[in-house]
Amino acid sequence: MQKSGWVIPQNITIRLNAFRPKRRPPLDVLDARLLAKALGILNMFGNKINPEKIKKKNTKLLKKLGINVVEHLPWVEVREHRSATEVAERCVILSALLQLRFGAPKDYIENYLKENDLIKGLSPEECKLLKIDYDDLEEQDHANLNWSIEAIWALAWIGKKHDSLSFNTGVEDTLAKMLPNFEQGERANAFVDSFNLRSEKEVFTELDKFYRAHWFARNNKLNGQSSPLVDLDIIMERRRALEWVSNNTESWDEISLDT
Repeated sequence: MQKSGWVIPQNITIRLNAFRPKRRPPLDVLDARLLAKALGILNMFGNKINPEKIKKKNTKLLKKLGINVVEHLPWVEVREHRSATEVAERCVILSALLQLRFGAPKDYIENYLKENDLIKGLSPEECKLLKIDYDDLEEQDHANLNWSIEAIWALAWIGKKHDSLSFNTGVEDTLAKMLPNFEQGERANAFVDSFNLRSEKEVFTELDKFYRAHWFARNNKLNGQSSPLVDLDIIMERRRALEWVSNNTESWDEISLDT
């Protein structure tokens, strides 16, 4: 594959304040709690993961940090987790598509995904990104692409590529070195093969923590308040990745971020 001539910036931290990805309306907390009980979440996990215990531990930890979450929030429903290969490939797909933001030709990215047998993993919304020139995409598509870097960072954390997943700090510049060199056409197999998933319990615990921090950040916004401890957009995109990894039946375009 020939180099296409675009240059990936050294500092790839992207923030976008003008646009926000579309969000689903929140479920009623009580209804969500009853639904979780009806689905028998505790029995689903058996002795491996205790959602109620993790909920209590995270609630206590967050309050100690100054993130005051309410006690009656339910635990998070989590089903069968995805495989290391699935998660690694999603990380590469998102990262390859992000190169459109940096000026990569869409035909080049499409060919890269095809040559690495990843094109089949694109969601319907992602397929649209390769059919329309970047400048002609809708503003929402630009926003979603920009913010996808936070999901990439979370997926890299799940794959043990780094150990820094906070509620309020952006992506580190080291991310570019963790990923395949797309400009040079570096194949994805080495990255995929080296992807080492954290345990399901660790991922579930982090998801539960982000769910509760998400409630806190969103509640602050609804009440016209703010806190330096949380960034709502960072939390939402990182939680999106954690939710997807923790439920192998949910499509990328349809992930619910209810609080």
